[in-house]
Amino acid sequence: MFLLVSYASAADTAGGQTICLGRYALCSHAKCERIANDPGHVKCTCEGPLNGLNIANSSCQSRAQNLISTFSLKDLGVPDSPPAKRSLACTGDNAHEWAFCLDAPCNGNSDSGTVSCTCKLSLRSNYYTFAKACPANAKELHSICGEIWSAAELTELISGYSQLWSFYADTPKLEYCPVDATANSATDKK
Repeated sequence: MFLLVSYASAADTAGGQTICLGRYALCSHAKCERIANDPGHVKCTCEGPLNGLNIANSSCQSRAQNLISTFSLKDLGVPDSPPAKRSLACTGDNAHEWAFCLDAPCNGNSDSGTVSCTCKLSLRSNYYTFAKACPANAKELHSICGEIWSAAELTELISGYSQLWSFYADTPKLEYCPVDATANSATDKK
C-alpha cells in the first residue's frame, strides 16, 4: 500500500493528466444551475471535499492548496462509498448544454458533504454523465438530459477510467445505462 500512495501522489499518466492522492471535489453526478450575468459558467453542487485517488489536468500542488473538481472512481472502488453509478448518455435529440467541471474551482462547508463548483458551460453536444438509477423510458431520459449536468465527452470519460483503474486491485467496471431500453413502450407513445 505504501508504494501505491507514494506513486499516486504525483503520477503523470499516458493520457497527459496527473493522478494525485489527496483532497478533491467529485462532480460526476452534479446538477448545475445558470449563474446570473455569467452566460459561460454554471454553479454545480458536487460531492466533497473527499480524499483519495483523483485525476485532472491540474498539479497535485494546486489541488492541495485549493479545492478543485477532479475525476475519481470513488463510487466504484471504495467499499464504504455509495452504490456505483452508471454512465448515462445524452446524445442525439437528447443532447443539450452541459457543464465541464474538470479543474473547476470549488468551495463549501466540509460538514455538509457537498461543495459548490463553478464550471464551464458547454454548448449543446453529445455528453456522458452519471446516474444512480437508469431512466425507465425514453421520455424520462429526454427529461433528465434536458437539465444541466456535470459531464464529459465519451473519450474523456474513457480516458479518466483507463488511467485510474490500474491503481485498484479489484478493477472497477464502467457500466452504461441502456440508451433505448424502453424507447417504444406504451407510455412513450402517449
